[in-house]
Amino acid sequence: MSGLISRRQGHPDSRPGPKSLYIDGIRYTNAAAKFWPSLLDEVSDDFPDCTRIELCAPASGLLNRDLLFPELALEADIRAMQGRSVRELMKDTLAELELLGPPAAVQVRLLAREKECLATELPPDCVDAETFPFLVVWPLEWAGVPETAWNDASVEGEFSGEDKRRGSIYGLSFRLTITPISEGLHRRCLSVTHTVAMLA
Repeated sequence: MSGLISRRQGHPDSRPGPKSLYIDGIRYTNAAAKFWPSLLDEVSDDFPDCTRIELCAPASGLLNRDLLFPELALEADIRAMQGRSVRELMKDTLAELELLGPPAAVQVRLLAREKECLATELPPDCVDAETFPFLVVWPLEWAGVPETAWNDASVEGEFSGEDKRRGSIYGLSFRLTITPISEGLHRRCLSVTHTVAMLA
C-alpha cells in the first residue's frame, strides 16, 4: 500500500511494503497491519517535518469488534445475494450509486506542529469512507481500548509494532474524535503522532 500520499504528488513510492506487523509478540498480516506502517513510512520519508497526521471521513455506523473481521460482512453480503440474478444485483447497485453517489473520500492533513504541510485525499482505491472504519478499529484493538469506549466523543491510545522483515519499529499514539454532523451522520477523525525507527 505504498504511495498513499505521494501518488497524488506525482512520485509513487516503489519500495516494497510491509507484509506483517508484530504487536505484543503477535503477528498480524491483515490490511491494517500493512496500511499503518505504509502510511507512517511514507510520511516519515517524504514529510520529515510532519509531527501529526489527521485522517477524517464521514460515517453513519458505530465501531464494533465485528469490523476487525471484514470477512464476516462479506459472508453476510454473499448470503444476501444468493438467489438473485446478476442483472438484478447490477440494477440495484446502479440505483444505489445514482441515489447516494460513490463513497466519500478520506481526507488527510499533515501538520508540522500547527503548520499545515499538506491537505489532500487518500486514493479511493486504497481506502474510502466505507472501508476506513475497518482500518480505524485496529489501532483501538492494538492499544487495548475497551470496545465500550470505541464510540466515545474522544478516545486516546498508543501502541508499538515491529516489522521484522524490514527491520522497522513503529510507535503510534492517537486520538479518535467523533463529531455529530446531522441525525445519524457524524465525522470521524483520527489524529496520529508517530515514530519510525530501525532495529539496531
